This record gives sequence, structure tokens and C-alpha cells, in this order.
Amino acid sequence: MNELSQFWRFMGSRSGRGFLVHLAICAVLSVGVSCGYYYLSLNWFIQHKSSEKITALQLVDAFVTNYSALRSQFGETAPVPATFRAHAIEAFNKQNRDNSEFRLASVGRPGREIATAPSDTRMAQAIEAFAQSANPKPVSEMLDVNGDRVFRTIYPTFANEQSCVSCHNALQGEAQWHLHDLMGAFVIDIPAAGFLHTILWQSLGIGFGLFLALALAGLTISLMHFHQLEALDASNAKLGRTQKFLDNIIENMPVSVAVKDARDRCYVLINRTAEVIFGIARGELIGRNTHEDKVIAEALFPLADEALHTQSLQTIAEQTVRTRHNGARILTTRNLSIPDETGEQRYLLSLAEDITERKEAQARIEHMAHHDALTDLPNRAAFTERLAAAIEAAVAGKESFAVLSIDLDRFKEINDTFGHAVGDDLLRELTSQLSGLAGDAYLARLGGDEFCIITPNGDQPALAESLAERIHAAVATDRELNGQHLRVGISVGIAIFPADGVDATTLLNNADAALYRAKAAGRGKTRFFEIGMDNKIRERRAIQRDLASAIEDNHLRLHYQPLARIDGEVVGFEALIRWHHPMRGMVSPGTFIPVAEESGLIMRIGEWVLREACREAAGWAHPLHIAVNLSPIQFRHGDLPGLVHTVLLETGLAPGRLELEITEGVMLEDFGRSLSILRRLKALGVRIAMDDFGTGYSSLSYLQAFPFDKIKIDQSFISNIKSNPQSAAIVRAVIGLAHGLNLPVLAEGVETRDQLEFLAAESCNEVQGYLMGRPHPILEYSELVGRPDEAEVEQLSA
Repeated sequence: MNELSQFWRFMGSRSGRGFLVHLAICAVLSVGVSCGYYYLSLNWFIQHKSSEKITALQLVDAFVTNYSALRSQFGETAPVPATFRAHAIEAFNKQNRDNSEFRLASVGRPGREIATAPSDTRMAQAIEAFAQSANPKPVSEMLDVNGDRVFRTIYPTFANEQSCVSCHNALQGEAQWHLHDLMGAFVIDIPAAGFLHTILWQSLGIGFGLFLALALAGLTISLMHFHQLEALDASNAKLGRTQKFLDNIIENMPVSVAVKDARDRCYVLINRTAEVIFGIARGELIGRNTHEDKVIAEALFPLADEALHTQSLQTIAEQTVRTRHNGARILTTRNLSIPDETGEQRYLLSLAEDITERKEAQARIEHMAHHDALTDLPNRAAFTERLAAAIEAAVAGKESFAVLSIDLDRFKEINDTFGHAVGDDLLRELTSQLSGLAGDAYLARLGGDEFCIITPNGDQPALAESLAERIHAAVATDRELNGQHLRVGISVGIAIFPADGVDATTLLNNADAALYRAKAAGRGKTRFFEIGMDNKIRERRAIQRDLASAIEDNHLRLHYQPLARIDGEVVGFEALIRWHHPMRGMVSPGTFIPVAEESGLIMRIGEWVLREACREAAGWAHPLHIAVNLSPIQFRHGDLPGLVHTVLLETGLAPGRLELEITEGVMLEDFGRSLSILRRLKALGVRIAMDDFGTGYSSLSYLQAFPFDKIKIDQSFISNIKSNPQSAAIVRAVIGLAHGLNLPVLAEGVETRDQLEFLAAESCNEVQGYLMGRPHPILEYSELVGRPDEAEVEQLSA
């Protein structure tokens, strides 16, 4: 298309019009040369062949005449001249019929011929014309004979010897021949079609070649002229285009751009973004001295003097500026002096980027990283930090404090009976009550209906027991939520520092053991940790033994849950491990996975899950992604990148189809090692997703340190986005942050159409949850993955 446009520009220019005139002249000249060559070649042929053949016929006639005069010397048996001539011509034609360029014939006068009559009317007319002429001359002409173009030469023959007259009178008694009578003619026909065809093509070739040569010469000159004209036009427009381009770039830059003269400090340029950020009108400032409005000058050029003095870039990473209509804004400002061609500092440039929204989003993320989305209480990560600090303070002061592990009784029944909305409202109301009762104690929600309290240092266990009693009394009351009458209770387990543990893990585990004992005692109870509370430990050991047997006996199974785009298109599956115990029934992953991580069995389980999921996905006809969860333990022990590489080679799964999901806990213990492993995994070509984002040690530094391929928002943030404005704001902030980092976002736990519509409105990329599909064996999704079901396999086998 560009070539066609340039062609029409050329043809419409003076150079193109001159070239058309040149082509017309070239065409006329070429036609003239071609025609001249053709007719010159034809005339040469006629003249050359005519004189050549007439000479040949004169020789033949002379030879026959001399033979007539000498015939008597050969005896009576010698053939008569006419016979001799006929035989000689016939022999000549036979001898040369395959390669001769002409045919020779001796033709008699019409009506008096001996053997050969004229072959056509034109020949007969020419011979008769010889008879009527006093001094006949040979004639040559180009004519069509029987559809063929020939060049004919006719040479008259006369009876110049008496013996020839006598011979003819003897052969034709009725004809009376006399000396010097016209007896006939020698005729030579030369085929001319080939020659004419040759010179026609030669003339056309010469004419066309000449036309091309002249046309190319003219085109070259015209193009040179055209390019010269275009170069002139381009140079005239270049400055204008460059100026317009720079104006558009500066005007639409997403940062404030301002320039002032370094000598008189007058503003010379202010772009649109500067007007928006500072609430100013450029028309009011351009040409004015900065001393007239020191507030604006200080906001735009806070480091003007330093920039002029050092002649280098001066930067303020965070500058808070009060604007006329936007209130306080946080800016990153850079000032730079620009010299002219003489080296004198001529201009001052200011670039200011508004990072207010980014800082607010970062603050929200930081808050979200350490607080529960539903209740806004500190989460497990914050609680762990606070517990460690409390232990340090207690050790230093030789003090004692208590950890209260609190669990809401029959909370699952409430969720199942009245729905998650009522359950969420109950948790929020309970949070409000516990916060009021805790006072100076530190309250956190560790997940689900599990709360923990760290009491202040003091008289233990009396202080902890008093707090537990107040909590029981306040919670154990009838309440109404969303039109539903509820009566709930709580169970409390208490561990005392340092009697029940001197480190955070032991202390928290013992509080959990006490809580388990409280629940076993009939719920609504409080129990302090005792040394004998090892039932739970024994239970965990039993699970550990059975889990090891399940691994050996291949009793573990994988279920697959769809991962879908926001429009519903399934793009992959997450592999989820399931264990059906022969005695316990279906054991929740939340029960056996912690045991596996604690015992180290997670290494074998993780390898089995990875290999089995990759093997299954490699057999799908449709190249969907397969997501596999990784445990932090797998990062601490063994060669995880080597394992993934080996599994990919063994199963033949394309690396780009495998997505490894990690939680933020992976980065906690050894950040450097974890980061190195993640980079090695990334180098294999697999995708890395941040799972359960916001529920653990969520930090922007992790997103900065490693290029994750996806962020997965935990279902705890999604469950109440339609009923809790704070949850909706947090989800919106996470999606905005991810999009700002060019990261796709997947929301977990999507169960309702309202949740899906909210996420679609916020441009969430992908979703996962019961609304898209529950975890099932892969046979349930055979059609989606292109895998034949069992009936089809049996049919094909048959």
C-alpha cells in the first residue's frame, strides 16, 4: 500500500509528468526505428535475392543454349535440349528438396508449353507479359502462393539456337517455333515467411530494447529529480513535525513537566499533568516570574538553586505538597539545569511524579499483610511477630504472660445451617466483643473461627483465668443476626510462659493442645495446659503412621478443580490431594498436610503429586495449564528445581503448562535460598504463582524481588466482598496493585454470581471456586481436557 501511494505521488509530481512526456517520445522514436529496420531489411532481401537469382538463371539459360549448339557433337542418342533441361531441373530439385532454400522450375508459355505449365495465374501473366514486350527483363516480386509468402524470380528464355527451334517443332508439331521466340521462363520461388518473421521480431526487439533503454534512462533521471524534490519538501516539514511530536509527548507525559528560564526565572513551559496535579492554569503562569507565586515555585522547583549550583540532577524521593484542589499529594520531584550551546545554564527543568495512590495502595497492602480481611484483626503473621516480641520482653524482665487459644464452638454447623453470610457477621460481632474484653491484651485472628490472645505480663495464671471467664460470660448469650437467633459458645486453651514453653512454637502448640482438651471436655470450657495433654500429639503420630502407609500403598488420589478466565473459559486445573482413610474416611488436607510437613513426609507427597499431575496433564488433548501447590518444606530440603526438571523430562509436559503455587511462607525462613530456587524454577520455563495472597507474610518486597506470573487472592477476601465494603476495597486494591505490576490475578473461593460480577467489574483476570467447578477426579472433566472417559476407552479396546 505504501509503494502504491508513493507511485501516485511520483506520477502526480512534475517529475512524473515529465517522465510521461519522455515515455511518449521514446515510444514514437522506438516505433520509427523498428519500422525503419524492418523495411530496410526487407528491401535488402528483395534486392539481394533478386540479383542473385537472376544471375543464377542467366547461367542456367546460357548452359542450356550452349548445350543446344553442341548437341550434334554428342551423337543422335543425346537428349534433346528440352528433355535435358527438364531432367536436369528435376534432378536438382530432388537432390535439394530437403535443404534447399528455393525451388527451380522451367515453365512454358501458356498454351505452348511442352511439359510444365505455369503453376498459378500470376506466373502465367508474367510469362505472357514477356511475350508482349520488345525487350523483356527478369522480374522479382513478393507474393502469396497457395497461402505461403514467397519471393519469386522469373527469367525469360528464348529460342536462340536453331537446334532448339527444331527440337521444339519436332516435339510440338502443331506449334510453329521460330528463332528468337519466347519459349517460356525459369522460375525460382524462395519461401519468405521465415525471413519476414525473423526481421519482424528483430525489429520489434530493437524497438522494444531501445524503448526500455530510453525509458529507464528517463526514469532514473525523473526519480533523481523526484527524490530531490521530496527531500526538499521533507526538510521543510521535518522541523514542524518534530516540534509537534515533542509538544504531544511533553503534553501527554504522565508526570508534571515545567520549564523556566534560568536567567529571569520566568515560566516558559507547563504541561497538562502539571495543571492537574497542582491545580494551576498554565495561561496564568507562562511568562510570569516565579517570585510572583512562591508557593507554586517552591512546589515545582524545590531544588532549583541546588540544580544550578551543581549542574546535576537533584531528586526528592518523597515530597508532600499542598495543592489547591487535591489536598496533600506525595510527589517524587527532580530538578535539572540545562545549558545552551555556549555552556551557560539557560533553563531549569522540573519533573514531578504523583505517587500518592501508589503510597496509599502500599499502605493498604502492608496493612492487609498483617491483618485479617474479615475482622481487621492482626493475622497469624502479625501474631507470630508479636508473640516473639512478648517472649523477648518477658525473658528480659523475667516476667510471665499467657497465650489464650480461642475457638468458636460448632461454627461449621452455623455456616452450614445459616450460610456463610451469617457466619461472617457472627465473627465480626465476636471480634468486637473480644476486642472490648481484651483491653491491653493482644488479640489476633489466626484463621477461620480461631482467635488468640497474648496477655500482658502479670500474675499468671490468675490473670489469664479471669480474662477467660469474662470472655465466656460475654459470649455465651443469645444473639440475633440477619433475622436468625443464635446461641454460641467458645472453648479456650491457655498456655503460660515460661512454664508451658519458652519458644513461640511450643507455647502456641501447647495452647492448642489445651484448646483441644477443652473441646473434648464438652465445649464451652477453659483448660490450662498440662503435661498429660498429649492425646493430640498421639493423634498426630497416628495420622503420621497411617499417612506413611498410604504413601507406600498408593492410597492418595488427586482431584482437579477448574481454573477459568473471568468469562468462564476453563484454562487449566489445580491438582488437589485427597486421602481416603480405610477407618477415618476422607481425611481433610488441613489435617494431614500439617502432619506431613512436620514429619517430613511432605517431601515424598510433594514429589508424587508433582509427577502424577504432570503425567496426567501430558496426556490431555487440550494443552491446559496444570497448577501444583508447593510446601515451604520442599524449598528447605532437597533439590526442588532438579526434581521439577526431571519430572518434566519424564512426563514430556511442556514447561509453560506447569504452574507452581507457593505461599508467602516460602520466603520467611531463608529469603535468599528461596529466591534462588524460584529463579532456577523460572529458568526452566514454568510459571510461578503467589497463592493465598494477603493471609501470611505478604510484602511488596517479595513482588519486587521476584517476577511472579500470577497472584491468587485468598478466598477469605472473596467470601464477603458484596457485604463488607472494607473487604471489597482490599480486593480492589490488590487487583489494582497487580495490574500496576502487569501481573494477572486469580480470585479463589468464588461461589456466587454476585462475587463473579464484582470481580469482572474490577477486571480480575481469572477465578476459581465452586461456581466454576468443584474438585473431582479428572474423569469428571474428560470433555474439557480432551481425555476419553472409561466407556470410550473400553469401546476402543473392544
